[in-house]
Amino acid sequence: MKKKVSLVMLSVFFAAIILFFFNASKKPLYKVDDINVLLITLDTTRADYIGAYGHKDIKTPNIDRLCRKGVMFQNCYSPVPLTLPAHCSIFTGKYPVGHNVRVNGKYYLAKDDSILTRLLKKKGYHTYACIASFVLLAKFGLNQGFDIYDDSLEGDDMHINFKSEVPANSVYLKFKQWFEKNYFKKFFSWVHFYDPHKPYRPPAEYIKKGSETDKLKRYAGEIEFVDKYVGKIIDDLRSTGVMNKTMVIIIGDHGEAFGEHLEYGHSIFCYEEILKVPLIFYNERIFGNHMIRNRVNLVDILPTILDLLDMEIPADVQGNSFVPMLHGDESESLRTFYFESMYGKEDMNWAPLTGIIAGDYKYISLPESELYNLKVDRHEKNNIFKKEFKISKEYDKKLRELILKYSNPASAGKSKRKLSGKDIQHLKSLGYISTFSSKDKGSAPLDPKQGVLLDNKLRAFAEQIEKGGNLDHIEKELKGLAVEKSRMQNPIAFNLLYNIYKKKKNLTSALNILEEGLKIYPDYVQFRFTLANHFFNSKKYDEAIKQCKHIIESEPIFTSAYILLGDVYYNRKNLDLAVKNYGEAVKLEPENVKLKIKYAEMLMEYKKNSEAVNIYNSLIDKAVLSTDHNFLYKIALLNAQYGGMDVAERIFKRLLEIKPGGRYYFYYALLLNKNNKIQEALTNMEIAIEKYPGDLTSIQKKQAFSALNVWRKRL
Repeated sequence: MKKKVSLVMLSVFFAAIILFFFNASKKPLYKVDDINVLLITLDTTRADYIGAYGHKDIKTPNIDRLCRKGVMFQNCYSPVPLTLPAHCSIFTGKYPVGHNVRVNGKYYLAKDDSILTRLLKKKGYHTYACIASFVLLAKFGLNQGFDIYDDSLEGDDMHINFKSEVPANSVYLKFKQWFEKNYFKKFFSWVHFYDPHKPYRPPAEYIKKGSETDKLKRYAGEIEFVDKYVGKIIDDLRSTGVMNKTMVIIIGDHGEAFGEHLEYGHSIFCYEEILKVPLIFYNERIFGNHMIRNRVNLVDILPTILDLLDMEIPADVQGNSFVPMLHGDESESLRTFYFESMYGKEDMNWAPLTGIIAGDYKYISLPESELYNLKVDRHEKNNIFKKEFKISKEYDKKLRELILKYSNPASAGKSKRKLSGKDIQHLKSLGYISTFSSKDKGSAPLDPKQGVLLDNKLRAFAEQIEKGGNLDHIEKELKGLAVEKSRMQNPIAFNLLYNIYKKKKNLTSALNILEEGLKIYPDYVQFRFTLANHFFNSKKYDEAIKQCKHIIESEPIFTSAYILLGDVYYNRKNLDLAVKNYGEAVKLEPENVKLKIKYAEMLMEYKKNSEAVNIYNSLIDKAVLSTDHNFLYKIALLNAQYGGMDVAERIFKRLLEIKPGGRYYFYYALLLNKNNKIQEALTNMEIAIEKYPGDLTSIQKKQAFSALNVWRKRL
């Protein structure tokens, strides 16, 4: 018996030793300070549309592989169903009420010393970002702390807008171009893929036969397309030997709805299909592989990264590190999270939506509030708000306390107190409304559950207008919505009426509907900008200037207003003010290629040649222009005349690699002669004459032979 016990104890002892060395081998082989961080954000990607998360029909082999070999989170939540606020939460570790970016396009992130990239920059990280959407342009504030923030969207129009984006293949090529020159540095890199966002336009090979019009399957195709380039990025890390010392984090910013609660898309509601996103931490040497079912949030990403890098977590961060979970500890209880959508309040004139997830329940505060038991009703089909009234009231109180806490971090941890009048006003300003304290239900803003029906109707009208449907019928329907003095009023209806009148070429009615809309929605900038364009096209320049200045006063980062002002002053022959306003636009969007080209052309006209050449030179390496031989030829000649001769020479070399031709060899030879490189000049001129005689004019041929005679004598 004693022998048996001894053998058991001995086997346990050896097992412990083996386990010790096995675990030791899983520890990082690099110092904390040497670890790179690669953050990949998947826009509009719901968790259950990734293969590893349970979708049988979607092929995401690269992300699935990372899930299998890394740490996969089953229950990661976004605090907001909008791209800019969600990314601000990732980079600040704060909820939208904390960083105060509530919707896309209207807000920008204020200077924040606690933003992730600023903190990593102080630790010696080289920082790079490549983003793919208008709503994440540098002017919205997320560029803080980045050495390179590539937000060039490569559009054909200098007026970049919500429709402007970059596909996954282009995003990858930009990343690769940067990575090949910087992989040996200690880096933090953020790569943003936007493809799954509407409209769903995957490449043809990702559209399954027979599903060309199936939006859900086209959405799936976009996710599969992104997966391909996630795989290519991982391959690049491996091929350069930096995978072992790189922590890869893949996360969605929010999901997408397909009618589960009548919404198609995202932004209105905060149900599970819109808030639950994929999250993977991958580095086999650091983390090993396992699945985590505990609840985490986008606000937890920053503190977790800092914790892993042994860096101090700033006091104002509202998320919490989940490092113990990464190492397999799931002992902590379910976390409590705040969530919101201010889209209804800001864009649609509806009631704001706020809520809380705590324990097994999700509470949504609205004029018609909702309570769901996620443990037994994860699809949120059974609203138990009235049935569990006591729990609903308790959660409403918790929500109110969270909003006050997160909107004013200085008050966190203080004892409970009775709400003052200022507190109540503050809560209202932040978007909190309570079913329990609302006295006059009739005067409450429209609940998004009714609003979504209106939104779907307006979207259908927009599609019909674009396709040239029955405009008279749609006009009649819209007028009923737009002029009704009720909660159904909506700025989108006015926009659609304007588009109808434009299609009918009824400019008087178009102008009238804009002015009527502005009376009801004086802060709706798009009305004002459309009106300014209307005045510009009608050559009513004073009115156009007035509207543009009004826009800039209320939204100083509205680039298109500066561009339009520049065009107005240019048409008025006031080149000083035209150049000034284009310059302001370029400051806001320094990666806007078309805008910078127009600005450079204007500077040339203003005889500011060296400034113009500097602008042109800043565009040489842009992917959209780096192989454009006509553009490179123009810039080479401008440098030869107004800029640096060495720069002109380098551009000609690149030009000849891209598109060798007689004309280019001819001018390159003349340039080399000016730079006193006679032998090289002679060689290139001979190539022009001997290999590409058909490219030269008779005058150029005479000049070429004459130059060759002179150069040969000099040699």
